[in-house]
Amino acid sequence: MSTVVDIGSSVRYPRTGTTGTVVRIEERSGHSFAELDSTGMLYRTDLLVPAILIEKVVRTEDLKEELRQVEKERSDPRDQSFQELPNLDSACNGAG
Repeated sequence: MSTVVDIGSSVRYPRTGTTGTVVRIEERSGHSFAELDSTGMLYRTDLLVPAILIEKVVRTEDLKEELRQVEKERSDPRDQSFQELPNLDSACNGAG
């Protein structure tokens, strides 16, 4: 999902369907995050997708296609946060 996210871009976070306009971008822990105007929250830019914000009457076909795309993205089992392997050094340092 490597899309270019700039301030002013309309984007959607597929896991929740949250949409908004990027108002700020910052770097944290080696990742780029974008703040959305609709929530004031930060989202990883590599997990955001371009979105069409509805301001006027939209054709029914376009809206249905957009909803199908959102449902597909929500049901997609790929989630980068679960694909990253933990930092293991083969040491047994746990309780038990």
